[in-house]
Amino acid sequence: MDYKFAVLALVLGVAAAAPQYGYEPPAAPSSLYETPAESVQEPVQLYEAPSENILVAEPQNLVPNIVSPPQPMEGMPYDFEWGVEDGESGNAFSHVENSDGQTMQGEYRVLLPDGRTQVVKFFDNGEGFNADVTYEK
Repeated sequence: MDYKFAVLALVLGVAAAAPQYGYEPPAAPSSLYETPAESVQEPVQLYEAPSENILVAEPQNLVPNIVSPPQPMEGMPYDFEWGVEDGESGNAFSHVENSDGQTMQGEYRVLLPDGRTQVVKFFDNGEGFNADVTYEK
């Protein structure tokens, strides 16, 4: 009986593998794209070539001396502090800042995805913003 089953399976396999229809692959196209026609319009020059006599201008944005800080502004002095600590998501942020109208200073902290805390201590005493960035484990 096993012999008959093996022969029957072989005959069915050969019949299934034989081509069922006459397949002819399509002919390759003679050309996929048309050859472009001659250009109808001459190219247009969009810029002029630089002249040989180029003058170098002196910078106009130089400040001769440091400007003194402005007088205390409205809303000065100020002092604020805020923070968020969400135990469910693990987010932690804080910001502390104060100013007397002449000098501003503060610090903010951000918990990073890798578990470190980024600490930015900053100040501006009228000569520009200064920041010191450190990381805590």
